[in-house]
Amino acid sequence: MSSNDTSGYTPTFTSSGSALRTLRTGKKNPNWKAAAEFLMERAAPDVKLLVEAATQIELEKEGLRTDKREVVIRKKRNFNLKLNFSWMQWLLVAAAGAGFIALLVWIIKNATIRAC
Repeated sequence: MSSNDTSGYTPTFTSSGSALRTLRTGKKNPNWKAAAEFLMERAAPDVKLLVEAATQIELEKEGLRTDKREVVIRKKRNFNLKLNFSWMQWLLVAAAGAGFIALLVWIIKNATIRAC
């Protein structure tokens, strides 16, 4: 909630110029919403129609961006493993694999000897 909502104070603009100056400062100004409402109340019907059209276009663009993000996320869920190891890391992985295989062979060999 903005500070306007908590204190109950609603700024009153005496002219469109002061409301425009407030609106140009951006959303960091706590009165930007009141300035926008003041200007929309006094806007010509054509301007209101243009604002509605621009809002609809932005909403559709956001919807398309969301859809594209969902597609990208789905593509990322596919198993795509990229291993960019240095030669030393590959050597370490190979040694660990060889050690694991040697351990399995030793376990199987001892199991067959005890079974006999």
